[in-house]
Amino acid sequence: MEENKEKKVKKENNSALWFVPEIVSMVIVLVYIFGLFYFYDMLISAAVERAAFSVIMIAVLGFAVRKQFPIMKLNMELSVKNLGRFWWVFIVGLVASLLSVFIPSAAWPFTGFFVVLAVFSNSFLGMLGGTTLLIIAAVTTGSKAGIVILYLICGGVGIAAFFPIKDEIKIWRPLLVTLLSLFTCETTGIILTSTNQIAPEQFLLPGLNIIITGIIIFLGLRLYALKVKYPYRDRYQLLNDTEYYLLAQTREDDKKTYKHVIHTSYFTERIATRLGLNVEAMKCAGYYYRFCPAAYEEREEFFEKEHFPGEVCEILTEYSDFIAKRTKNRLKSRECAVLLYSHTIIHAVIALYEKNPDTDITSQIDKLVDATFSRYEKAGIFAYSNLTYNDVTTMMKIFKEEKLYYELLR
Repeated sequence: MEENKEKKVKKENNSALWFVPEIVSMVIVLVYIFGLFYFYDMLISAAVERAAFSVIMIAVLGFAVRKQFPIMKLNMELSVKNLGRFWWVFIVGLVASLLSVFIPSAAWPFTGFFVVLAVFSNSFLGMLGGTTLLIIAAVTTGSKAGIVILYLICGGVGIAAFFPIKDEIKIWRPLLVTLLSLFTCETTGIILTSTNQIAPEQFLLPGLNIIITGIIIFLGLRLYALKVKYPYRDRYQLLNDTEYYLLAQTREDDKKTYKHVIHTSYFTERIATRLGLNVEAMKCAGYYYRFCPAAYEEREEFFEKEHFPGEVCEILTEYSDFIAKRTKNRLKSRECAVLLYSHTIIHAVIALYEKNPDTDITSQIDKLVDATFSRYEKAGIFAYSNLTYNDVTTMMKIFKEEKLYYELLR
């Protein structure tokens, strides 16, 4: 029932965006190519051939976007906006590729579009989108295969240099690698194909291309950081403050629950840092997993009321479904594994203290951690998850090395 609702919402939110940009792109190509035929005496057979090839490439890209575009199940708004940004970048790049008729091939800024398209989708779609722009430009201008290969190599290097993008976006080193690759390929091409003596003027266009490409990549990453990577930074600061009204009220009314969530959040934050997960999202999930309703309608209202970021919603949804036994006693994400283990260890330590306040936890914690991990492994809870052996080892090490911290739970 819930899956059907999610699929219905996904279809309603994305169907329009998935077709309109393709149609707009095809219309732009057709108008432009037949404009060249009308004003520049292009042969009708050449115009039809180039138009047909360009339209086919756009259709292939559109099909790939519908199949491969990353959609976040419970953050449909952000997913749809990213889809729109991808197509806007593509259309801008399409205009640039069509105008390449009037621009020397050494100044084509396609490397930047490879990277920015990948940033707003994924590496595969970025490579396919950039290749589509490049081939349309090559077909329209009648360029040689060597030009296509040069920019394909530079685009691939650019995507490899920037991906995967982590929590902290690094710009300068990947940008330097990308621009050096572009400059090296272009200058090598000049040296190998030049029949006359090489002159400094021949390097002006590659230099200009580097500047333009650098600007495109920088602006694209800046937009990505503002709209995608850090749109919830202020919200996280508010939610992860222990004085937020839900936590403050729990501290007054239910000290036991407050103790659980505060210390669970401590471990989710520590482990997330070591495993390279979203630290703010894991910290937030650790604070609010006890507040998340199990019923679908109540949960949606809770998320909407508190304005949780999408990644937190996904973690809390999977975890609450697991607790409500809707997932056949299975967890898939690493994030939920971290949350479950953190909650279990904290719960077990507090239970030991309640049973015997004088318990020496430092002598028992290793055995407790081993028993907890062994129990979940035997239960097969993570049999189909993306949790790795290294993740498990790291978590166990963190739980065992925090012996002094457990005194705070006494």
